Amino acid sequence: MLKRTMTVLSLAFLMTACGFQLRGTGTMQMALNELNFSARDALSPLGKQVKDSLDNNQVNLSGGAPFTLYLGPEETSRRTASFTAGTRSAEYRLTSSVNYELRSGALPALIKDKVEVQRTYAHNQDNVTGSSQEEAVLREEMRRDLVMQLMIRLQAITPAQLNELQDTAERRQAAEAQAREAALRAQQHADEPQQSPISLP
Repeated sequence: MLKRTMTVLSLAFLMTACGFQLRGTGTMQMALNELNFSARDALSPLGKQVKDSLDNNQVNLSGGAPFTLYLGPEETSRRTASFTAGTRSAEYRLTSSVNYELRSGALPALIKDKVEVQRTYAHNQDNVTGSSQEEAVLREEMRRDLVMQLMIRLQAITPAQLNELQDTAERRQAAEAQAREAALRAQQHADEPQQSPISLP
């Protein structure tokens, strides 16, 4: 018994030393340690989980942060993946996805991307209630996976990268404003009445 216990403990130690963590546990080292968080529906289950995950990963959520993480609505779909001999649905493929953006003030989105998760489950025609419960459990698991994927994406983003994207967006915005002003001046000049030449007797 002691030998078996020591073996389990040794394996656990090795897995921890290699950086292994159970899905949904532990924290990540985020380069972005401060963010403003905004969502289409901040009170939705996904919005709450993202906010909690940012907090658990030591990201300071502040309205005065230079960059904002904007989370779109959770989008879900279900389609038939396979059929039985009687053409009755046998398997469904579930999809959950969410669009997200990293913004700075009124500038266009600095980063715009999407995370998506898919699962397939067997639908039992003789146990509709059980199949519905299984789908609900899968949806919750998929939502946690969406949050995990989003955190992995954010982990790879640095403030220096966002600052560079911000500078590029500001220069582009200034160039577009100058082009609009130049076009307006040219149009105004074209609309001015032209003076007729004076003819002398």
